[in-house]
Amino acid sequence: MFRKNPETGTFEMLVAELKRDANSEFGEGQEDWLEAFRQMGITTKVWRGDSADDLAEMYEIIEKGTVGHDSVITIAPRVHSEVPDYDVMPNTIEYIQGDEMTTGEKASLRRMDPENPNSAVFWKLMSQPGMRGVVPEKWALITQGIALMAHRAGRAHRAGTPVGRALYAGSQQQPGERGFYSEDRLSTLLVARGPALHKILARLFRMLANEGASFDWHEMAWFILNEGYDESRADRCRVEIARAYYRAQPRPSQSGNNEIN
Repeated sequence: MFRKNPETGTFEMLVAELKRDANSEFGEGQEDWLEAFRQMGITTKVWRGDSADDLAEMYEIIEKGTVGHDSVITIAPRVHSEVPDYDVMPNTIEYIQGDEMTTGEKASLRRMDPENPNSAVFWKLMSQPGMRGVVPEKWALITQGIALMAHRAGRAHRAGTPVGRALYAGSQQQPGERGFYSEDRLSTLLVARGPALHKILARLFRMLANEGASFDWHEMAWFILNEGYDESRADRCRVEIARAYYRAQPRPSQSGNNEIN
């Protein structure tokens, strides 16, 4: 969707992948397509027809526009970027989760210190094409997180599953009355910056690995790479994480709690 907001005069752009239901899989190249837009700072959505929340958001955006949904695009492409080329992330995910990487290499990623990465396979991943300007410590945190979560769950990456939903639900498809990751911990994560955030995320990935949980790693990687580099994009990621977390909570009819509209 692309249009001019009559009130603000700004142009709005939103890219959405429409799926029939929760069991609909991504076709070949569809994740790469969404990631290419994310790399340019454009918010992407995955809307599923059997999700009441997804349908409500879709109709609201169609009626009122993308303002308030962190999707107004005013960012010009950069020549230099701390974010890798769009095809690097899906390739890295598949390499770590797949059979091409040896058991020993995967173990070395799980054991390494992201602040001082001494794994040979990490530097192999770091040297792949499209990695210009990427901060090694951030990429080490990402690759270690994928390796940790894939070790227990088989696959760390679950396309279309928001990070916030996974934090609330853990490995369960239907969240319970209480969040797997508490609201206090979520608040601490969302306000943390720099090394403090990296330490919190390192602990979080181990928690999720022990739980056998998975989420969309494109979203988490986008957050880590832009934090401290492009805070407007990082803040959009924080909002999306919080929004998905609270949308995963039971509705008032289920829990008796008040809901913020």
